[in-house]
Amino acid sequence: MSVRTISNVYRFKNPFNLTGRAQSLPAGTYCVETYEELAEGDHFVTYQPVLSLLHINGALGSANARVSIQVSLEELDLALVMDEIAEEELALINADISEQELNLLSEIRRAGRGASVKSPFATVMR
Repeated sequence: MSVRTISNVYRFKNPFNLTGRAQSLPAGTYCVETYEELAEGDHFVTYQPVLSLLHINGALGSANARVSIQVSLEELDLALVMDEIAEEELALINADISEQELNLLSEIRRAGRGASVKSPFATVMR
């Protein structure tokens, strides 16, 4: 049985979660290795994914350890799409807030009081 390895790089701008992990993974660049086995049909040859590993350098709580966890490529792709959506939403929010509104938000935070429920800034503050 012939096996090949494909390496891909995933870049996350925000922390993200994967099924089965108690803690979210920090933003950063991750290497994912996918192992595929040769599957021969009557008229064609193809490779089928068998295992995908996400490599985490300097794993949570350890300065030098390298940990590899089994992942689903579909779940990783979904996490990457969600990361891009979050980044786009943040850019829209930042573009829609004027300098005066940002100053008002800063003053509210410094004063240590919450925004009024009727305030248009109440949802931004939460």
